Amino acid sequence: MDIEFLKAFLITALLGFIIGLERSISFYEEKEEGFAGSRTFVLISIFGFLAAFINSEIDYFLITAFIILGTILLIAYFFKAYEFNDQGTTTNFAALIAFIVGIMVYLKLTEFAIFITVVTVVTLNLKTKLKSIETKLTRKELNAATLLMVMSFILLPVLPNNTIDSFGLFNPYKTWLMAIIISLLSFVGYLGIKFFGEKKGILFTAAAGGFISSTAVTASLSAMYKDLKTSLYTYASAIAIANTLMSARVLIEAYITNDSLAKYLLVPYSLAFIYGIAFSYYFYKKSLVNIKPNIKKIEKNPLELIEAIKFALLFAFVYALVGYSNKHFGNAGIYIVSFVSGFTDVDAITLSLGELSKKSLALKTASIGIVNASIANTVTKFFIVSFFSKDLAKKTLIFFIPEIILLSITYALIFV
Repeated sequence: MDIEFLKAFLITALLGFIIGLERSISFYEEKEEGFAGSRTFVLISIFGFLAAFINSEIDYFLITAFIILGTILLIAYFFKAYEFNDQGTTTNFAALIAFIVGIMVYLKLTEFAIFITVVTVVTLNLKTKLKSIETKLTRKELNAATLLMVMSFILLPVLPNNTIDSFGLFNPYKTWLMAIIISLLSFVGYLGIKFFGEKKGILFTAAAGGFISSTAVTASLSAMYKDLKTSLYTYASAIAIANTLMSARVLIEAYITNDSLAKYLLVPYSLAFIYGIAFSYYFYKKSLVNIKPNIKKIEKNPLELIEAIKFALLFAFVYALVGYSNKHFGNAGIYIVSFVSGFTDVDAITLSLGELSKKSLALKTASIGIVNASIANTVTKFFIVSFFSKDLAKKTLIFFIPEIILLSITYALIFV
C-alpha cells in the first residue's frame, strides 16, 4: 500500500474525528439530540476522501457522492425539526465541511484542510459566547461595524495614493487609512466597555476607554471623583491605567506606520507601560471600595461618520503642518509642532511622523517629535486632574512624573 495514501487517509479520519468530537461534547453538555457524533464525522470525512479518489477513475462520482450526502443531511434536518422541534443547521453544515476536508486532503491541500478544521472547531465551540454577544449587540454597533467596512473596503481603494496639492503635502489615501486605523482601535475599546465594563469594574473600563481617548477618560474620571469621592486610590489607579494605554497605543501606531521607528521607542515606552501597570495594580490593591463607574460618561461610539471625518481632517492638517515645518524650518519646526499637537492628541502626530519617517524625515527627528507630543499630553492630563481635585492630583503625581522621566529616556537612546 502507498505510504503517502495511507498517511493522507489517517489525517482525513483524524480531522473528521476532531470535528465530530466537538459536536458530541456539545450535544452532551446541552442535552441535545444530534444525528452525527465523532464516529459519523470520521466516516463523512473518509467518504469525501474516497469520493475524490474514485472520481479519478469514475467521472462524476464526486458530484454523485455530494448529492447523496446532501440528501441524507436534508432528511436528517427535516426529521430533527419534526421530531424535536429544532431547526438548527450547524451540525449539517459541519458535516458538509468534514466531507470537503476529506476531498482537500486527497488533493494534497492538507495544510488548508487542517486550518479549515481548526477554524470550524473554534467556531462551533463559540456557540454560547456568540449567542451572548448577539443578544447584547444593537443596531448602533452593527451600523458602526458596517461603516468601518465601508471605510476600509469601498472608500479606501478608490482614493488616490499620491499627493494631490501643489505643495506635495496632502495624500488622501494615507489620510483615510490613518482614520481607519484609529477607528478600529477605538471600536475595540468601545466593545470592551460594552461587554465587560460593568463586570470588570472601573479599571477595565478605564483600560478600554484608554484605547478611545486617555485624555477624555482622565477628564471623565476626575469629574466623577469630584462628584462622588468614593475611593481616591481606585480613581488614581484607573486614571493611571488609562494613560498607560497611551504608551501601548503609540508603539502600535509607530509599528504600523514604520517598524524601524518603533525600534527607537520600544524600550522607553515599554518601561513606561510596565511602570504604569505596576502603579495601577498597587493603587488598586490599596483601594477600600470596589465601585462601578458610570459607563455613559466614558463610553462613545468612535465610528460615527462625523468622528471619522474629524480625525481624517485633523490628521491631514497635522501631516501637512509637519511636512511644511520640516521643509521650511527643519527639525526645530517639527519639535514645536509635535509639542503643541500633544496638548490635545498624540495619535495624529504619531501617525504623521511615522508616515513621513518612511520618506523625508529622519527616524531620530520623528522619535523626538513623538516623545515631545507624549510628554506634552501627559502634562496636560495632570493639569486636568489638578483642575478637578487637588487630592487626586497628589496621588497621580507619583505616576505622571516617572512616566515623563521614562519617556524622556528616548532622548538619551537616540543620541547615544
